[in-house]
Amino acid sequence: MKENNEIIKLKEKKIFQNERNYGIDLLRIFAMINIIILHINLCSAQLKLKINNKKFKLIWRLEAIAYFPVDCFGLISGIVGYKKYKFSNLIYIWINTSFYSSIFSLYLYHINRMNFKGMILSFLPILTKRSWYITAYFSLYLFIPILNLGINNLKRKIYRNLIIFLILFFSFYYIFGFILNVNKDFIFLNNGYCSLWLIILYIIGGYLGKYIIKKKNINLKYAIIYSLIYIFSGFISSELFFILIRNKSNISNKQFLINYLSPTILFEALSLVPMFSKLSINNKFIIKIILFLTPLTLYITLLHWRLFYEKFITFNWINKIKPNKICIVIYNYSLILYIFCGLIDYLRSILFKFLKVKQFCQFIEDKFSK
Repeated sequence: MKENNEIIKLKEKKIFQNERNYGIDLLRIFAMINIIILHINLCSAQLKLKINNKKFKLIWRLEAIAYFPVDCFGLISGIVGYKKYKFSNLIYIWINTSFYSSIFSLYLYHINRMNFKGMILSFLPILTKRSWYITAYFSLYLFIPILNLGINNLKRKIYRNLIIFLILFFSFYYIFGFILNVNKDFIFLNNGYCSLWLIILYIIGGYLGKYIIKKKNINLKYAIIYSLIYIFSGFISSELFFILIRNKSNISNKQFLINYLSPTILFEALSLVPMFSKLSINNKFIIKIILFLTPLTLYITLLHWRLFYEKFITFNWINKIKPNKICIVIYNYSLILYIFCGLIDYLRSILFKFLKVKQFCQFIEDKFSK
């Protein structure tokens, strides 16, 4: 009986691997590289350059086309999550987040850059918002069983109309608050830095996963269309920002289109998701690289931001880069940092395998599910 159960599990695992969409995994990697770009721009103060600086437009255009990852990750969560739910994943996220938070806090406490209370609080990183995305994602994960119930039972027409309403109300309608300078956060979305926005993206992603995305080779015509939507959306976001700056507009947030809630940024994510999901990746070596990097991607967020925030890595040297090289340098450096942080997190994964952390998380889930 036990042998039969093991055979069934192996078959299920094989089926799951065959159904895996490597294009979506590749998009996760691409999105994380772009998150590092956003953080490099932020921490290097490149976004505060004056408008007469030759780098100004280049940096902000790079910012606009790199702003999609949070929306992209939210959509991907719905695409891959509406079919299954594992409570043990939530426990694993908590342990991973606590691991990195406590490691940095212990070091900072050792060099007298953090008090004892701060060090103790580092073991509760989600409650203390050490990473806003992980905190928001943790909240989203608690609601996934309820969300999946709706996704799997709503009629397609009703579900489609709901998606249209969500996009119109929470994205298009939201920007009018900025344009009119009135009640800019009337739905408490905090510019997308919240669990509610991730829940909305999850619902949209569930629709994409259930009805839109299919495993097949992408048509060249559609690849061009998706690419143009992505580029054009970024272009509109940055150009409107430039126009408002030049005309000294009285709009308080002149970069309201370079915002997680912006329809242009949402369209960037909505164009990249189907494009990547339809990629046919058959090369075994590339698949091995993707499978190696994908599990590390979420935690690279935690690691690289702490390295930036605590100033273990600084970016003063970027100010000396010539304008015609600035975008290439930032992109290449983000790729290097991704690999560097990925290798560190790989060591963490080896330690967790030795400590059997995943088995512990599964044990807790099994205990609660009885």
